[in-house]
Amino acid sequence: MFPLPVLTYVKLAVGVVCLLSSFYFGWHLRDVDFMAYKATIVAEKATVERLYQQRADQIEKDKNAQIRNINNQLLDAISELRKRPSRTTETDLRQGGTGATLFAQDAEFLVREAARADQIRVGLEACYRQYDALK
Repeated sequence: MFPLPVLTYVKLAVGVVCLLSSFYFGWHLRDVDFMAYKATIVAEKATVERLYQQRADQIEKDKNAQIRNINNQLLDAISELRKRPSRTTETDLRQGGTGATLFAQDAEFLVREAARADQIRVGLEACYRQYDALK
C-alpha cells in the first residue's frame, strides 16, 4: 500500500521534527538575546530620562525662585510708590519729565510692566537652558 517502506516514513518524520525543532530553538535563542538587548536599551533610556528630568526640575526650581524674587521686589516697590502723590486733574507744566516726578498710578503701572517683562525674560532664559541641557 505504501510505495516506500514504513521505516523510511518514520525517518522522514523524525527528520522533519528535528528540523522544525531546530528552527524553533534557534528562533527562541535569538528572541531571548533580543529581549535582553531591548531591556538594556530601556534601562539606559530610563537613566537618561531621569537625568534630563532632574535637570529640568532644577531649572524650573531656579526659574520659580527668580520669579518669587521679582514678585517680592514688585511688592516692595509698589508699597513705596503708594507714598507718592496721586494724579490730579490739573497739570503742572513746570514739572520735569523724570521718573522722580511721576504720579503714583503711572509709576505703579511702569513698575508692574517692568516686573512682567522680567518674568517673561526669566521664563525665556529657563527655556533656553532646558533646551541646551538636552543637546
